[in-house]
Amino acid sequence: MSQQKPEPPPAGPPAEDGRHPLVVQHARSTLPACRGSHEATPLAPAAGDGRGRWIAVGSVAAASFALVLSQFVMVAVLPDVMEQFDVSAGTAGLTLVLPGLLAAVAAPVLTLAFGQLDRRVVLWGLTAIIALSDVIAALAPNFGTLMVARLVLGGAIGAFWTMGVGVGRRLVAPAQVTRATSLVMAGISAGTVVSLPLGNLVAQYWDWRSALAATSVLSVSVLLVQLRVLPKMPAAGALHIGDVFGLLRSPKARVGLLLSALLFFAHFGAYTFVSSFLTEQAGFSTTTVGGLLLLYGVAGFIGNFAAGATLDHSIPATLGTAAAVLAASVLVLGQWHSQPAAAVALFLWGISFGAIPISLQTYMMRGTTAEAGLALFVTVSQLSLATGSFVGGMFVDRFGLPTDYTLFAVPAVIAVLIAATRLRHHTQGWAVSRPDV
Repeated sequence: MSQQKPEPPPAGPPAEDGRHPLVVQHARSTLPACRGSHEATPLAPAAGDGRGRWIAVGSVAAASFALVLSQFVMVAVLPDVMEQFDVSAGTAGLTLVLPGLLAAVAAPVLTLAFGQLDRRVVLWGLTAIIALSDVIAALAPNFGTLMVARLVLGGAIGAFWTMGVGVGRRLVAPAQVTRATSLVMAGISAGTVVSLPLGNLVAQYWDWRSALAATSVLSVSVLLVQLRVLPKMPAAGALHIGDVFGLLRSPKARVGLLLSALLFFAHFGAYTFVSSFLTEQAGFSTTTVGGLLLLYGVAGFIGNFAAGATLDHSIPATLGTAAAVLAASVLVLGQWHSQPAAAVALFLWGISFGAIPISLQTYMMRGTTAEAGLALFVTVSQLSLATGSFVGGMFVDRFGLPTDYTLFAVPAVIAVLIAATRLRHHTQGWAVSRPDV
């Protein structure tokens, strides 16, 4: 039954509890589901002036950049690590494999365990862990110590991708939520695309330890800023295990997770060894490789923003095109080793993978609880990252780099077929929304 209000909303009948339906819809779309409660309390933006809020959002974006930079800078310095500790490509690849595996476990586990903590405290802790892992890695006297540092980082990766990314909406007014979330996501995209060229550049002029030391300095700087600018952000409610793993019953979610698995597996099975490929197979000098990896990073930005412009029109077309370009690029690199072909293929590869994560995240956030969908996406993508790096290392050790690249084009081709035949069917009926978690 409708209730009488002194100042009724401008349009639409009130809901049975007296609230305007648009208000109810907004609250439901911006809050994680909380089992055991009939209503969620809307989250008010953190106290402070507009400038202070955006500085806080910027500190979260900087933390996301530092986290992803710390994770993927190892790809750039992998050849130096192999030489320093006298290990094979497959063994060195464990520096990416094991953190990815731990992140896959940490994503749902830590999201459930830390769900009731103040998000400010969570972010402080995660940023401190990033800095600690980088310091340990930079000072590692042996490969075992380096692996311990990378495992510490893996725990932070899983927790941040599910809990840290959604903090932006807590810091600003409702009308600015999309902009704030986009800024935090931009930090992740930036870290993904510049980690390899930046790490390669620092290692080239100093050494691989300097690259890790630089990331630790960045992380400490970000933490100092966060300690000053982040306001209190009490948890509004926690996810339960059924909220997360219950999504596996959804065919739509399963298709998205399958595509995530295939594309991350294909990408990292080849990408982990791209520095070695460019020097050993294509014959580029170390200096030129640094420039090519910078070009790859620029291409990633282009792909990210291009996908952002096309996802509202069609997720299947955007994701399918990106997957097709990734498959073609990796296949070309595996079959043709000429320097012009390698440079063009690398640029197209950067564009394609720049578009893939945002496309998958957008799909996984549609019609479901944002934090639950993101937790599953992180678990699957990190497992696929780790598996791809591990299997790629075995292929490189046994069959060589060209065979590795050729074989890892196959899962990307399968993803193209799934996107073309299944994704369009499963996106029908879902309202378009950004991954504002």
